Amino acid sequence: MRRLANCLLICALIAASPAAFGQAQPPTAPPTAPPGAVLIGSGSFSPIVRNLDKSLEFYRSLLGVTAPPATGPTPFSNTDQALLNFLGAPTAQVRFNSVRIPGTTMNVEIVDFKDIDRKPVQPRLQDPGAVMLMLLVRDVDSLFDRLKKDRVPVVTAGGAPVNINGGGTKGRGVVIKDPDGFHIALLQLDPLPETTAPASSNVIGARFALTVSDTAQTMQIYRDILGMEPTTRDFFTDKSVNDLLNTPGAQIRRSTAQVPGSALIVEFLEFKNIEGKPIGPRIQDPGATRLQLRVRDSDATVSKLKAAGGQVTTVGGNGGPIDMRGQHVAIVREFNNLFLVIIQAQAPAAGQRQ
Repeated sequence: MRRLANCLLICALIAASPAAFGQAQPPTAPPTAPPGAVLIGSGSFSPIVRNLDKSLEFYRSLLGVTAPPATGPTPFSNTDQALLNFLGAPTAQVRFNSVRIPGTTMNVEIVDFKDIDRKPVQPRLQDPGAVMLMLLVRDVDSLFDRLKKDRVPVVTAGGAPVNINGGGTKGRGVVIKDPDGFHIALLQLDPLPETTAPASSNVIGARFALTVSDTAQTMQIYRDILGMEPTTRDFFTDKSVNDLLNTPGAQIRRSTAQVPGSALIVEFLEFKNIEGKPIGPRIQDPGATRLQLRVRDSDATVSKLKAAGGQVTTVGGNGGPIDMRGQHVAIVREFNNLFLVIIQAQAPAAGQRQ
């Protein structure tokens, strides 16, 4: 409850609250940013994996999602040509499945290809193009104890959760890896953020982090083209953060922005004083990552991203978006090698496109 200047009003509000009468208070949603001139929302975090069924089992267990009755391996398909063109793999086969992250509208949408050349990549956190799914949790130690029994790889120095008090973050956390080497930070923030996750869920929210080679150049995409409003800190060195990320001695520049029209916070991390090697996966390579962004005008957004050096990997749209399932969509690979899925919710009517 917000602090108010009038103590009598505070007391009256407390006495009248549902909790005062023994009723459970409804969960509070994290704040959603208003839609912007370009972005109107976010979508899924989408890792490309080597084995969908193995990754699906991992994320369901991690997020506390009950799996449906087993029906055998998820089948591949090559019958949806629009989907394959959208993915930029018109002759491949693909399969996918999703897991909702508690306390968010965000899914982990897992994608697996076959009948196409693939080369896995496993970047370090300081390598430009590396991504990190940041899961906000109520109790990091209890979750980590379970993951440790499953021998999940740990990135954090010392192989266990650490206390954090630097870089604008306070709490306790640990970084682990999923079966394909994607980095996942489990963060118990102090104080805990607002959430709509049920009380039974340890996971209560999510953020997304991208390692970049040049913050100023990156902001030309996410600020100037996509309309985010990032806050950027100067380079800092903090042992607790370096231990968390296992980047000893590194200086880190951290920029934070909320996606307009959503509650998703995106962090951009630039490292120096530590060796980093940019990654360059193709869309089908395990270790590649997609992030969905919903826009007002996908043609205009894709055109501006291309002008800034982005590469459209979707085929069949003359270098731009295509129509698929009532949406006007394209995948653009930005210079940090993150694949941005640009989605216009409803394809414009005939004759309305520029």
